[in-house]
Amino acid sequence: MEKPEDLLKLIPPEVLKEIYKDAASKPLIEASNLGTDLIKTGRLLLAPLQLGSALQDRFSHFLKEKVSKIPDEKLIEPPVQIIGPSLEKMRYIEEDSPLWKMFEELILKAVNKDDIDKAHPSFVHIIGQLSHDEALLLYELSKGEFEITDTMDLDRVNNRFINRRIEKSTIPKENLYYPENDNLYYNHLESLSLVSWPVIKETSIGSGANQTGTRRISKWVLTDFGKLFIEACIPEKGFESDSAE
Repeated sequence: MEKPEDLLKLIPPEVLKEIYKDAASKPLIEASNLGTDLIKTGRLLLAPLQLGSALQDRFSHFLKEKVSKIPDEKLIEPPVQIIGPSLEKMRYIEEDSPLWKMFEELILKAVNKDDIDKAHPSFVHIIGQLSHDEALLLYELSKGEFEITDTMDLDRVNNRFINRRIEKSTIPKENLYYPENDNLYYNHLESLSLVSWPVIKETSIGSGANQTGTRRISKWVLTDFGKLFIEACIPEKGFESDSAE
């Protein structure tokens, strides 16, 4: 199990800066109408905060269906810099969104003494930046790497490769809302230090004076930081609705 100080070393400096900004923003939460069976759990989570009615019903469902299943002896008060910014961002997300479920998962880690070491405040900031498609790509990466084979032509005049063509790709574009944005998604996930895209093998098409191009095999892979983020924020069963479980 990763130690908190080891996790801290993996967090990019720009992400750390953002979380300290987020921690200063406290949503207003009112727990009085959560229902008598949820008051104990609700007070534990929401003691430092207040909850507006727009979010109250959705959050009480989360308390009843998920948080209440954590044994009492394992329940702890979550860090305000996680629960506060998480709830603030959840106001603007639908319950069936992968991002809502990622915030739920992070909060579940933060209220369980067995998992609190996985719940870093910087993860709130990262979830808040993700798109629906990027969340799905991270979940798919948690199951295995994406392999891409492409070719490019050799431009001898300018000594460079051009005309990139994809021969094979296991990126699950069929699951994405905007499959044509896969390169954009990669660039964003890389900027968050969650994924990398190394070339595993490269071979020439032709040889010497007869070389006409190159063929590459590359992979989308999770970074060590990305693996920690997924462990803390992505449900093991993915983003299927609760009714499907």
